[in-house]
Amino acid sequence: MYNATRKARKRARQRKKRNRTITFTIVVIGVLGLAGYLLSAAFSRPALEPTADSVIDVAIDMAGFDRQEIRVIAGEQVTLRLTSLDNQFHTDGGGKHQWAVDEFDVSVIAPPKGTNTVTFLPDEPGTYTYYCDVCCGGRANPSMQGTLIVEA
Repeated sequence: MYNATRKARKRARQRKKRNRTITFTIVVIGVLGLAGYLLSAAFSRPALEPTADSVIDVAIDMAGFDRQEIRVIAGEQVTLRLTSLDNQFHTDGGGKHQWAVDEFDVSVIAPPKGTNTVTFLPDEPGTYTYYCDVCCGGRANPSMQGTLIVEA
């Protein structure tokens, strides 16, 4: 009888240990899954909504603009949609980015993981620099600028 009680206690301890291991494993998997979900949401790029053919889409993140050159026709109205791919937790600029051309007095700032549009009239043919001056060295950073070519 003493031996049977001892074996029963040993089995109970083993069951308890196995239950703790299973519970711990479930909690760890849950925490890692949640962390993975939150990280993927923080680093994923937002899908751009379709726009009319006349809208120029430009995306930007800490690596710079996705388009280094934009061509437009002088005297034709231009609508540009700027999308910031960075989130609000970015330490430099808080995820906001800008598209600006001084010669046409145009500037638009996109919020973190968001878009903003601007419409302007480039009336003088020529080559102009567009830039982001919100973060990352601004105009001094070559990846934060591009060329706007206004053709006659």
